[in-house]
Amino acid sequence: MAKIPSLKSIQAFEAACRHLSFKDAADELCVTPTAISHQIKSLEEQLGVRLFHRLTRALELTEDGANYAPYIVAAFKNFEAASLALEEDVLEGSLTISTTGSFAANWLSPRLRDFYEKYPGISVRLLSSDALVDFKSGGVDVAIRYGYGDYPDCHVAWVLNDRVAPVCSPEKAPSLTAPEDLLTSRLIEYQWSGFSDVDPSWQDWVEAVGLTGASVEPYVTYSEEHICLLTASDGHGVALVSLLAAARFLERDMLVAPFDTALDNKSYYLVCPETHANRARVRVFREWLLDQADAFRDSTVGQRFFENQETA
Repeated sequence: MAKIPSLKSIQAFEAACRHLSFKDAADELCVTPTAISHQIKSLEEQLGVRLFHRLTRALELTEDGANYAPYIVAAFKNFEAASLALEEDVLEGSLTISTTGSFAANWLSPRLRDFYEKYPGISVRLLSSDALVDFKSGGVDVAIRYGYGDYPDCHVAWVLNDRVAPVCSPEKAPSLTAPEDLLTSRLIEYQWSGFSDVDPSWQDWVEAVGLTGASVEPYVTYSEEHICLLTASDGHGVALVSLLAAARFLERDMLVAPFDTALDNKSYYLVCPETHANRARVRVFREWLLDQADAFRDSTVGQRFFENQETA
């Protein structure tokens, strides 16, 4: 046991090597950056090696630190798994879910009543945000994320691929008999800068339907997709939006999709820490969510645009 340093210093190192920041490690552990720095210095003295290069505006692991880190990170994962195994794993208590505002409002929330009825002992807390949550410090059990499925060190389950298509009010639809009609329509576009790549644009869509050489300019662009949906449902134009975001509007005939052409976009994935994947509350929610995704693909909207989605 003489070679085991103090738990506080090891904990400080584990957080610092994940964040590569004393400040972020301090925020996670609810201490000051100075305290983290002292703990790391103490650990380096106990081990007799330097673990970090302390640069002006950055923190880098030394070769010794990089060799030491995997053992420490794995050990803390084992600590967490052992502690979770001691908890009574029953279908009671709270389940905190993080997902995008658009997916929460227009696809997930309308279906949650079925989950409540199946599992009355589980209290759901739904956090809607487009920002990625930190499972370590955010108090989140599971997330439904919009992206490409590359979430290291997490359990990942594909839910649905998203597609983008024009939608409009039922009153507007009869005037749109061919894609060319869009060239003289008021076009509404959604554009959010949270991703390094952007969603398909109106220009992408008109080119996909063969209107090569046609130039389109939306009359309004919103950073909130829900505003695009509301504007289109009020009859103020045609919006190019996520069909999953529009699902609630389409299912209730508040919007219609006048054309069958839809462009592939990113996908939704259920994501959680590997240590949480087999907890009863997370497990039943994952199974329920995937069943709901299957049912959606069998629905009228799903069969039209999503029925061939069988693999991610």
